[in-house]
Amino acid sequence: MSRPLRAANVIRGIVLMCLAVVVCSDSIWAYPTPAAIPYRWELDFTPGELRIYVDPLDGATYWYFTYNLTNLTGSDQIWAPSFVLFTDAGEILTSGEAVPSRVEESIRDLLGNELLEAQNEIIGDIHQGKEHARDGLVVWPAGETQVNELSLFISGMSGETARVQNPITLQSVILRKTLQRDYLVRGNALARGSRPVELVDTRWVLR
Repeated sequence: MSRPLRAANVIRGIVLMCLAVVVCSDSIWAYPTPAAIPYRWELDFTPGELRIYVDPLDGATYWYFTYNLTNLTGSDQIWAPSFVLFTDAGEILTSGEAVPSRVEESIRDLLGNELLEAQNEIIGDIHQGKEHARDGLVVWPAGETQVNELSLFISGMSGETARVQNPITLQSVILRKTLQRDYLVRGNALARGSRPVELVDTRWVLR
């Protein structure tokens, strides 16, 4: 075999190895997405607005969000949601943590909805039918109000899951169908008063 031909074969072999590595890498890191058509039970979830609230007693600030939940799945379901709010200030806020009950009560009075339930109250069985629809309130402490972008991840309204392998630890991880809502704060958040934060995108993800 001539030297040019051997060189060409070596180069061809290297290219094929590189392609194999890329394909394997893509398959390892490929991230699953929710099914286009739901195949597991799914509650009817109607999101409300995301707003900011300033406690008149101590000036502390909070983000709050309302929603309506209806079970039309054909059987009773358990509602044990997770509401996690990410901000571009690096905060990861879990709903209900470090939120005084009097703040939740003040927000409920402000909204004037006697049926509005706090997160710890609404957890449990969700019975079938529109007559059993529930209204929920979610509150987070707003440690940083100088933010422009927020992302809210809501899980618990769907039974769809996916099992994947962590490519680093090689451990099995269960991902759940989650609603992602992205918001944009234009200007000073505190200057908005009770005006809702602008929603710019919403989509289903697995996380």
